[in-house]
Amino acid sequence: MVKRLTWFFNNLEEVLCGALLCWIMTLLMLQVICRYFLGISIAWAEEVSRFSFLYMVYLGASLGAQKGIHIRVTAHIALLPKKVQSLLLVLTDVIWIVFSIVVVVKGVHLIQDMGQRPMVSGALMLDMRYVYVALPIAFLLMIVRIVQRWYLRFRGGDQGTLGGVS
Repeated sequence: MVKRLTWFFNNLEEVLCGALLCWIMTLLMLQVICRYFLGISIAWAEEVSRFSFLYMVYLGASLGAQKGIHIRVTAHIALLPKKVQSLLLVLTDVIWIVFSIVVVVKGVHLIQDMGQRPMVSGALMLDMRYVYVALPIAFLLMIVRIVQRWYLRFRGGDQGTLGGVS
């Protein structure tokens, strides 16, 4: 059971992004078929696809943080000694974590403020807080994934690279 939970936690973003991509493709295909063959439009399908895409993008950013594949300028770092390379990469990730904490805090405040002045989506009449909650969730996941990557790196379990520098 622990093995399954560990696998699920380590692959959460991949599984969710894959499921969301299949969901978006299915909805858009259904929309095209309905428009082409039946001459009708499904308004909610476009809105759900748009919101699903938003979640997929933010979860994909968290996946990039987990795998250490975000774009970084590392040409100048490769010229430095290994210890200095690691120090600079840790520093940039600390800055990234601080930025992510600010986004999480501001995102939570935004969602709380939206509770006082509710907004709803056009077709589904869905409370937009459910859409905006993607920001704090994804950035919180990014924090967890950055810390996890460094933990694995220092523990010796990660043989990959950190931001393009081995």
